[in-house]
Amino acid sequence: MFDDRLEFVDLPSKKFLKKQGLSFFLEEDNEDYFTDEAVVLFKAEVEAFKAASEQLYKQLIAAAKEVAQQGAWERVGIPENAVELVQYSLANESHLHLLGRFDFAGGMDNMPLKLIEFNADTCSLMPETAYVQAEQSAKKRKFRQFNQLIPQMTASFKNLLNRYPEKYPNLLLMHMGHEEDQINTEVVAAAARKAGFSEVHIMRLEHVIFSEDEGVFVEISANNYNKYDFVYKMIPWEFIAYEEPELMRLLTQIVKKDLAIVLNPAFSMLLQSKGILKYLSDLYPNDSNILKASFTASDFPDLRYARKPMFGRVGENVQIFTGSSSPASTTDGDFGHFPSVYQELAEFNADEDGDIYQPSMYWSNAPCALCIRRRDDLIVDDDAEFMSHLVE
Repeated sequence: MFDDRLEFVDLPSKKFLKKQGLSFFLEEDNEDYFTDEAVVLFKAEVEAFKAASEQLYKQLIAAAKEVAQQGAWERVGIPENAVELVQYSLANESHLHLLGRFDFAGGMDNMPLKLIEFNADTCSLMPETAYVQAEQSAKKRKFRQFNQLIPQMTASFKNLLNRYPEKYPNLLLMHMGHEEDQINTEVVAAAARKAGFSEVHIMRLEHVIFSEDEGVFVEISANNYNKYDFVYKMIPWEFIAYEEPELMRLLTQIVKKDLAIVLNPAFSMLLQSKGILKYLSDLYPNDSNILKASFTASDFPDLRYARKPMFGRVGENVQIFTGSSSPASTTDGDFGHFPSVYQELAEFNADEDGDIYQPSMYWSNAPCALCIRRRDDLIVDDDAEFMSHLVE
């Protein structure tokens, strides 16, 4: 039974969280976010997660190329003002994808491992994965972890620096001011510093200057500007395309004129789209890791499917149908205006209380770190608990 996999661990202390700059997790809304239990996995299960991630990344790229070949941009939610850069990026920037996260169902206790989605652009859970679960496992000496998030990102950054020796090794990381985005961005910055970037700066988007003729700048003092050859954006491409069309236009010119390297690259917007799941399942209908997906609910006559918005995040605006025309579970959110994608239901590992467990695998040119979330509902959303893992 799944409960036998749960191993008690210490909760992260207030002192540790403050030292790591993670006081965000001490705020009232996050009081029960971390658990005093970790999930034990077997080495063979971890290897299966890694192998599936390796294969699925290749398959997602193939599905993205299929979308491009068909010119099916609108079908997967890519607006007209983003097509030029997404198409260019897919053809020329395959080496620039720094970081993504696969979300799975199953994979433990011989339950089939199924891809739920790929968070290809601005994935979160980074400080929890890199720091907190490492701290929670520190006293469990008979166990290991698969947790190479920062080392693997560091290796990816080193590869970028080696590939572009003519570029100045400075990096600007920008976000929109949300504290959660800030602490996730700090993890990326830590990897960049380890990789050898001579300057690494974090800045809110509103303070960044974009020039289609010169590149990306920040005014560091009166009439004194820093130009950045490398830029990491903790800002979703779909937000830029739909909400900031002028910024989308500027970034298109900046990237195509080679005025800055922008991470994650624009083709990550295509991988982020839930619409890619339809093309993935069409290309690989017999792959055991891939769930059937469609743009129409009628393709699921048994009424067992998940309805997701094309660019939804943190489990918002999702509905779960378990055999009835009325949803068994639903969430509100800010993404209900996007078209829907319908995906076959997957079975999650669950404990005696009925809580479900969603494992995730980070990707940075290779599988690099596992983490798990637990939820007492059918939809893993912002109310899920973060759980450390241990490898036996």
